[in-house]
Formats: sequence, structure tokens, C-alpha cells
Amino acid sequence: MNSSGTIKTAVMLCSVLLMLFTANMTCAATKNSCYACHDKAAFNKTVIHAPVAQQRCDQCHNPHLARHEGLLHQKGAELCAGCHAKLTKQIKTQQFTHQPALQGQCDHCHNPHAANQPHLLNDEPQPLCLSCHDNLRAAKKFVHAPFSQGECSACHNAHSSDNPMLLRSQAQQLCLSCHANTSKLRTKHLNRDLGKIDCLECHQPHQADNKALLRDIQHQPFQQGKCKTCHNSNNSSIDMCLTCHPNIMASFNQPLNHVLPDSSTSFCFSCHTPHASQQKGLLRGYPGEACRSCHAGKFAQRKSSVHRHPNDKNCVDCHQLHGSSMPAMPKGDRQNNGDSSCLGCHENHSNFSHPTGDKAHDPRNGKPMNCTSCHDPCNGTIYKYNLRGTSDKGLCIQCHAGY
Repeated sequence: MNSSGTIKTAVMLCSVLLMLFTANMTCAATKNSCYACHDKAAFNKTVIHAPVAQQRCDQCHNPHLARHEGLLHQKGAELCAGCHAKLTKQIKTQQFTHQPALQGQCDHCHNPHAANQPHLLNDEPQPLCLSCHDNLRAAKKFVHAPFSQGECSACHNAHSSDNPMLLRSQAQQLCLSCHANTSKLRTKHLNRDLGKIDCLECHQPHQADNKALLRDIQHQPFQQGKCKTCHNSNNSSIDMCLTCHPNIMASFNQPLNHVLPDSSTSFCFSCHTPHASQQKGLLRGYPGEACRSCHAGKFAQRKSSVHRHPNDKNCVDCHQLHGSSMPAMPKGDRQNNGDSSCLGCHENHSNFSHPTGDKAHDPRNGKPMNCTSCHDPCNGTIYKYNLRGTSDKGLCIQCHAGY
């Protein structure tokens, strides 16, 4: 071997030795230095995060300086994704996502170092869930067994799911995994195919004051046990509903409406349940579920938006249900140019100086200006306040190009 080759080999060997020496020094420093300031007992619990157990604090923290609080290499979920790639992919791709997971707030539920609960949970499952879902705290007369036993994960996925309410499977499949499909149970349900019934339409999954966990808001014939009022009818179309609700069609007689193509059943059932619901007006499912069945794309876009309108699943807060003379069917009338639904919450904004209505037409489309000319509350945007552009000038110059 010539001298040049010998030198290259020596350099490579020195580089490898230096890397090993540096790694050993890092490990040694981690093992010996961190606990000089951080109490080791705080990290010694029943369940210990793998990097902590291996005394590799440097996998998550920089020992000298970093851009993020806690000297973390990356912020929040971005750091967790380095090891939990499969879970991160599910959160991004599945249809329904737990809010903390969607916002990258892993530490809301998990301790990053050590805990006395499985999966490094900050508390026992039910108290942890109820810390956010406090609407379930009030004690009811009848309680579903999994809920009473604190087994939230028996029915729900903690991070994401392709089923509403983060259910582990479709509602009827999940229910029938515990409740046997017996003739007695079928008889109580008019001998219908239990595999095709949405159990959660009529029953509360957690607790209720009604026997059999029936929901509080019930259709009057169902509440009175008069099933034959509807089920014995020879007509299951809209005419059946109009026999009891004759005046309701007037609300549909608008230029824009929710009249859907009628098939073998009343189109009312697309949005309303004929039995029981957790929402006023007997709307199907939880807030937004009835709307999602037709407007899935809007919900998907909203999920990926950086800034979203509060309570964006409560579509009925802002939109008319049946019909309207205005695009997007906002609540209110033409006199307020569709802004009534916004001003109901943002009353102070009615005094803003920017002109709206017929006094100011949007040069981009020729239509009267309103709140949604500058804001996109339904889809959300990447800009604060759901603006359609940057608040400094990026939005304004779309109309005021000369400034």
C-alpha cells in the first residue's frame, strides 16, 4: 500500500474512533449528568419511556441549546413522530381524529418520561377522558357497563378512527360483539336485521335516565310506543312525514334548499332520525354527522386547516336546515346580506368600518361584500381568524391592488 492509501486509511480509522468516542461520551454524559439536576426518582415509575429507560435523554433533548422549549429537538408531535411513524400516519389519514392528536398535543394524555399507567397515560383512562369530556360527569340512573368500569378504550380508539366518535368498528358491529343477536332482542326491534340498525340512533352509549339507555330527545310516536303510526303506513315517502308536519314544506320553498332526490323512503331521514337523537330537531348522530354524509370533502378540508372556526361541527349554528334565498344557506335574511349568523356571536364587528352589502361589491366576483368575502369559517384556512389571505396586506391587495 502506498503512502497515500495509508494516510486515507488512518484518517478513516480516526473518524470511526472519534464517532465512537463521541457517542460514548454522549451516553456517559447523559447517564451521569442529567440526574445531577433532575431528580431520578421522578423518572422511576411503573411504565418508563424507552429512551428514558435506556438513559438516552439526548434522543429527545439537546444537552446544550435548542429552538424548542425543554431543549427538545422538535416540537410536540413532530418529535414523537420520529419513533411513532405508523401512528402518525393513521392520525393524518383516518377520517376522524381525537382533537389533542390532531393538534399534536401528545402530552395532554401521555407523560413523555414515566407514568404509573399503561401507555404512559397521565391518569387512569376514565378520569383522563372526563377531564375534557366533562359533559359525561353528571350521574345518570342507568349506566353502560364499559363506562361504569372506566373502560373507554373498549369502544373507542384513543387517537383516530374511520368510524364516527372514534369507535373501534361500526356501531352495530361493536354493540353486537357484547349483545348477542337473539330472537328476544330482535323482537324488541320489530324483527329488523340488527346488523343494519344504528344502535346509537336510539341508545346512549354511556349513561341515561331512561331505561335501556334510550336517548332523551324522542320522536313523539316512538316515545309513546306507537310504532305503527309510521311502520304500518303504506307510504314511507315525504308524504308520510307531512301527515304530521304539514307546514314544514314551506321552509323548503326557497331558491336553494335541501330537497334531496326521493327514493323508497322520505328524504327527511337523510338528516333526521324517526326515533331518538342526542340533538334538537332529531338530527342524526352527533353534531355535524348528518352534514358530513353529503359534505365529506368540506370536513376533510377543514381537518387539514391550521385555523378552524370554534364549534365547526355545529353546522346548524350558522346555516339554515331546509332552505334559503342566499348561497350557502346562512341564517338570517338578505337585509343583512347573510351576515346575521356571524353577528349573532360577533356583535361588535357590526361597527367595523369596511363597507358591506349593496354599497360595496366585491371586484373579484361582483357580489355584495359580506363576512365570508374575507373569512372562510366553514373550511378554515392557514391564516389567523380564518382569513382568506395574510392580515398585513396579502388579503387586502386582492381588491385594493393600487395600495
